[in-house]
Amino acid sequence: MNEFEMIERYFLPLTRGHAGAGGLRDDAAVLGIPDGHELVVTSDTLNENVHFLAGELPSNVARKALRVNLSDLAAMGATPLCYQLNIAFPKKPDEAWLAAFSKALEEDNEAYGVFCSGGDTTSIKGEYLSISMTAMGIVPKGKAVRRSGAQNGDYIVLTGAVGDAYLGLKTLQEGLDVRAYGGAVSRYQIPCPRMNIEGIVRQYAHAAADISDGLLADCMHIANASGMGAEIDLQKMVFSEDVQCALDDGIIMLEDVLKGGDDYELILAVSPENAPLMIRELKKNDLNPMIIGFFRSQTLSLSILNTRTLRIDGKNLGWKHF
Repeated sequence: MNEFEMIERYFLPLTRGHAGAGGLRDDAAVLGIPDGHELVVTSDTLNENVHFLAGELPSNVARKALRVNLSDLAAMGATPLCYQLNIAFPKKPDEAWLAAFSKALEEDNEAYGVFCSGGDTTSIKGEYLSISMTAMGIVPKGKAVRRSGAQNGDYIVLTGAVGDAYLGLKTLQEGLDVRAYGGAVSRYQIPCPRMNIEGIVRQYAHAAADISDGLLADCMHIANASGMGAEIDLQKMVFSEDVQCALDDGIIMLEDVLKGGDDYELILAVSPENAPLMIRELKKNDLNPMIIGFFRSQTLSLSILNTRTLRIDGKNLGWKHF
């Protein structure tokens, strides 16, 4: 099976017959943007043994590669449209791997209303797989939510609990009891981007980011972009049963939960008067949002309340590639 046979058999169905993809026969896609809208574009690269463990199920790899990109669109208040798929294989993939990978993407295409508009398949020197996606979404003109819009006194609203992905990765890497922390393992392997709330995000959030690098790091990404400081009250935070049990048993530390990343919840800057309205709407979408602090005018500083033991290095708040 050569490259073009691979594309026709496994990747062409991912276009869902969309005319803009041109049957994957052209050098590029041609996409129409509805009047009064803007295109939002994001890219993420996932490398084996960095962003997912070596030997991970192809279905999990496919879902994570797509969903981390969709999470970026969610943070911008954008409705997903399509994506470009680029895969660099260290060796020729077998058909069982390709079938499972493409089937998972087909299922997520249906679930999230997206299609593959093109991409590239190639080989890479080395032993690890690399997958890059560029996802595109649309947003009403001038309504994209950026990191730079937080205002003094805005509440920090979190769409759900954090720390599960860190616990899931630790469970897999250190051979902890998967039965005890199965929910956390699943969350690490298969993220759940906060889709279908883009209208709520646009209506109420002054600023937003998805939690990929870690709660503290991504909170400060908003603060730094907005010229603000941030204050987080740990008493306002609620963790999942898996994470709370692991904390109580000393399996993980609170610093790890706050810095771990890969949670893909959204962190939002919302005015005090609008926060209750947003919380109500998010709960209607089966989310468990919480107000965990606020942004303040003291520039580029982070305060964490209600802790005596937490040790946080201000220069190391979360994931860093280098």
